[in-house]
Amino acid sequence: MFTPIAWNNLFYVAAAALIASALVVSLFSFGIRFFVNAETAKALASKGDVKALRVEAANRALSYAHFSLGFGAVIYGILLIVPNVIPTIK
Repeated sequence: MFTPIAWNNLFYVAAAALIASALVVSLFSFGIRFFVNAETAKALASKGDVKALRVEAANRALSYAHFSLGFGAVIYGILLIVPNVIPTIK
């Protein structure tokens, strides 16, 4: 039996996949950037520079937040794919 393709839904899924993958990649790359900034400021912070210590703490917190959001987005995507994990909305 032939099932016609719902082209609008196909385009919605393709757009959602592109947006979600761009979001996850962006979150990961910003997390890496903030982590590198924290490691750079770590050298000055170990010498007793208070401003560098604050910069290191802020960058490290932002890095972990970006990694957590990216990990959460990936887990949510997996839960959407696995059947019957998230109840369907009717």
